[in-house]
Amino acid sequence: MFKLVCGAGNEDCESVKKLVYIYAKAGCKYFDISANKEILASAKEAVALAGADEAHFCVSVGIKGDPHITKAKIRESVCIKCGNCLRNCPNDAITSSIIVNEKRCIGCGTCAKKCPTGAATMYEKDVNVKEILPYMVENGVEILELHIMGHDKSDLDYKWNVINECNPKYASICIDRENFGNKEVLARIRNMIAHRKPYSTIVQADGIPMSGSDDSYKTTLQAVAMAEIIQNANLPVHIVLSGGTNSKTAELAKQCGINYWGIAVGSWARKIVKPYINYPDFWTNQEGLKLAVAKASELVKASA
Repeated sequence: MFKLVCGAGNEDCESVKKLVYIYAKAGCKYFDISANKEILASAKEAVALAGADEAHFCVSVGIKGDPHITKAKIRESVCIKCGNCLRNCPNDAITSSIIVNEKRCIGCGTCAKKCPTGAATMYEKDVNVKEILPYMVENGVEILELHIMGHDKSDLDYKWNVINECNPKYASICIDRENFGNKEVLARIRNMIAHRKPYSTIVQADGIPMSGSDDSYKTTLQAVAMAEIIQNANLPVHIVLSGGTNSKTAELAKQCGINYWGIAVGSWARKIVKPYINYPDFWTNQEGLKLAVAKASELVKASA
């Protein structure tokens, strides 16, 4: 199973619509989007336009301290207009005036890392899960995913309880090892699935979140290593690889004996079709659309 990750923080309806359209035409059937009513509507519209016969949606939320719920901001008083943030933003979320387009920002933090003066910083933008998640399930979303790379246990417990109360087809836990050792990762997962039915939970083994900048084995290595930790624990869950995933992920995972349920690709999937999405005549440029779908199809097939 190949899952397209549009970005938990991507709230730009037009860019999500284009992404979903391309990958639906390329054979993708699973789409990870932000917990946003307008985004869900745009994704569904794209699937219909693509003429896809099947589509499943996952929406992602995060606990406090998790980078997936952050947005960038730029302090004008400190900014020297060097353009580092503009040139390096992978989602074109910074304008030529060095202003952050919040809807396009996915919280990757690249701008903050590249800023020489500390003008670019990150802040948390949370959602009301009690309000939005029931709506999502009522409107056909099958997977509710919680990113838990933070230390706020009370927020984790609250949001996980809300997800369980919504009773989606699958509940998904997205976790990496940046802040935790292997033992704590497994302890968290065991605690969260203790009262769930076997194999009603997905664990998205996030190697290095939002790191799929190239198509090398090295980039995807940590995603495979993270999946191996989950697999070796013999937990009654489905394993999905993410975080640095690319066209090499399936091959490396198979060589390492990983019995994965799916591969979620975000940064690399978006990067390879970005030139076509930026065409001003995207919807009428048939040659551009053909090339975009061909690129996406290669990735979808490689992730089988």
